[in-house]
Amino acid sequence: MIYDISPSELQAIGTIRLARDGRAPSRARQSVSVWLEPDHPALEIAVLAASELVTNAVRYAGPGGGTETITLELHQGRDYLRLVVTDPGSSCSTPSRIPLQAPSLDAERGRGLAIVEALSRNRWGSHRVPPDGLRLVWCHLDLNPTPAQVEELFRSPM
Repeated sequence: MIYDISPSELQAIGTIRLARDGRAPSRARQSVSVWLEPDHPALEIAVLAASELVTNAVRYAGPGGGTETITLELHQGRDYLRLVVTDPGSSCSTPSRIPLQAPSLDAERGRGLAIVEALSRNRWGSHRVPPDGLRLVWCHLDLNPTPAQVEELFRSPM
């Protein structure tokens, strides 16, 4: 689902271009931590969502015709934060379903979009950006989650 958003509804908070390498997720976390105040109620959620989206872009984006950067943007709407990651794209179709996985403490991959789905309460999506075929993945996060809501998101399922 693509949310139809008026540009006047969003306030830009920050944008960074990241080299598509192993340091990108860390730089994304640092950037979001700088853009939001240390006591911002959505800080932990935004940092984790940015890390997961950028990690996916590093791991799964295909060759981008010379575009080896990832762009991370953070905007604020009336009652939400909008994170957007744009990468060189991939040959994959738009992710529309997240495969269910049996819980495994040994699995090292495969949870990123499921985490983003939980953090955004199912408000995320992806589409190609013509004409270059770039992939844009976005999510909306609650602007003012309560401490109980944040605790629930980070509670272990065990």
